[in-house]
Amino acid sequence: MTIDITEFANVSISVSPTGIPTGNFGILGFLTNEEGVIPPSEGSRAYRGLAEVAGDWAADSEVYKAAIAYYAQTPLPTDFVVLMCYETQQAAQLVGGGTDTVEELRLIIDGSFDIDIDGGTVNVTALDLSSVSLGEPDGSGAENGYDQVAALIQIPLETALAGTTCVHNGYSFIITSPTIGGGSTISFMTSTDDPDTAIALGLSQAQGKTSQGFSAETPIDALAKLDASGLDFTALVTHKKYRDDITGGVGSTTTELGDWCEAAKVIFMNTTNDLSTLSSSISTDVMSLLKAKTLRYSLTTFSRYISEYPSAAVFGRIASVNFENINSTITMNLKQLATVTAEDITPGEFQVLRNKYGSAVVQIGKTAQAYTDSRMASGSWLDTTHGLMWLENRIETDLFNMLYQSNTKIPYTQAGINTAVARVERGLEAAVKNGLCAPGYLPDGTYLPNGYQVLSVPLGDVPSGDKSNRIYRGISFKMIGAGALHQVFVTGEFAE
Repeated sequence: MTIDITEFANVSISVSPTGIPTGNFGILGFLTNEEGVIPPSEGSRAYRGLAEVAGDWAADSEVYKAAIAYYAQTPLPTDFVVLMCYETQQAAQLVGGGTDTVEELRLIIDGSFDIDIDGGTVNVTALDLSSVSLGEPDGSGAENGYDQVAALIQIPLETALAGTTCVHNGYSFIITSPTIGGGSTISFMTSTDDPDTAIALGLSQAQGKTSQGFSAETPIDALAKLDASGLDFTALVTHKKYRDDITGGVGSTTTELGDWCEAAKVIFMNTTNDLSTLSSSISTDVMSLLKAKTLRYSLTTFSRYISEYPSAAVFGRIASVNFENINSTITMNLKQLATVTAEDITPGEFQVLRNKYGSAVVQIGKTAQAYTDSRMASGSWLDTTHGLMWLENRIETDLFNMLYQSNTKIPYTQAGINTAVARVERGLEAAVKNGLCAPGYLPDGTYLPNGYQVLSVPLGDVPSGDKSNRIYRGISFKMIGAGALHQVFVTGEFAE
């Protein structure tokens, strides 16, 4: 027997956790009231291409029309999320997860389960699925086996509580309460038999998902619920029915949508079809109202074509910006947008649009058609707002990963503070490289040769309470935006 080498040399290597990535700032959320595709238990559904959207939504749906405008842009954007607003009362649902195969479900000949629906318990016994036919792999021939299973489950459920349904949606079983509104409730399925019926059907607590009934939602209700669920999206475009609404009920107006996006730090890609927007004597149009609120996260695009989704096209173009690349940031001014019909407006109307901080695809000269100006309701710019969202996340992520990936503690010393400062500087340097930030002058006349300046409170000036609680609040920075040329004026003299 030999002596192990570790008696003389022992090496142990620890592995740091993988750092979290920076956020995705190209996700477009589309808010719609079109029911029948996404159940309340989901509330939203993410897509990665137009073909995926077409798999769920009809060509004449507003979802599909908005997706076309988004995916028609170059470079090709990817992330499109449909957000549901249920404007009618909804029933409670239990949506299952993965199920056994039809062949395996046929082995259940004396199955049993319990489920609570609308406050009462339904006990099902002697469930026999042995008669279910397999059908053909392509769906031809006998009725789909999963549909037959759903029908056999529905019989005792409906016997116990009339109107209860069970269907299979191609992925999972769904049991729906016969009532709607706040009193409509449902539980997970439980069972103790062998094989376990609830698990085989994918309807146990470990596999399924419940959605209790609720009353009709407003757009703000829907957005608040989705936000609370942790759903991530960078910008919001709405179904055309939510445009130019200034007199609707609480939680439904366009200006409230702008306010919500401002608080949630989501870019409100608003579209207005109101022709009064082009009148300088009118200040009650949505574009003017958003400007009066100085909303930094709202951009309004004018279009007289109600069926189009120009705002989805605008974000589709800017969604593809790769902030981690060099000279990659863009301005949306004078960009061409596929699927958007250009506006034939007079120079006076165009000036009114600019004065109200609005944008549109317009005809320029005899041949050009382009989007202008991309100004937010606050007077800032879309590329600035979008870029600063990325920068905030980049610095936050770098600082988190500094703490998260360290195998030893970051000491609360001047060296530790300097380490944190270096992470902030790294994010600002990335902003210089991608074109968001550039050397320039601060409003007080101070010139920043790097485009930014990071300041930090020395360790000796940190309050003892903060040090005891391991909190450092002393880092701040100043930066100069690179801006963009949108207009150029030239004067000249000529002499014979």
